[in-house]
Amino acid sequence: MKDKFISYSNLLIKFIEPLLDGSEDEDGFLTKARMGMIAWNYHVSDQNKLPYDDTMKAILRQMTKESKEGRKLLNSLTLRKQLHFSNYNQFLVKVEIRTKPNGDTVLYVESYPADKIL
Repeated sequence: MKDKFISYSNLLIKFIEPLLDGSEDEDGFLTKARMGMIAWNYHVSDQNKLPYDDTMKAILRQMTKESKEGRKLLNSLTLRKQLHFSNYNQFLVKVEIRTKPNGDTVLYVESYPADKIL
């Protein structure tokens, strides 16, 4: 039996809830969603022993070496992924804000099965 469709957009929003305080504008929300994506992919990469590409290495280096707060944030999100979202093993490849025809904005997330990456 196939798993039901999982909305990784909704999943990512739940994942980053601890970062959200309700005062975010669209850009602030997108920034936090992308930070969540980085932590998510970091955990999925470690879980599946995937290599990091140069972009991921540069982002992780900047987050952890240049900022004590960034390192703390990455560690807390990685732990959150492990404790509450470990059953979800998709690699997040795109996170953006999209506008629907009615004018509403939504978080759009594309994901890819980690076991299909190599």
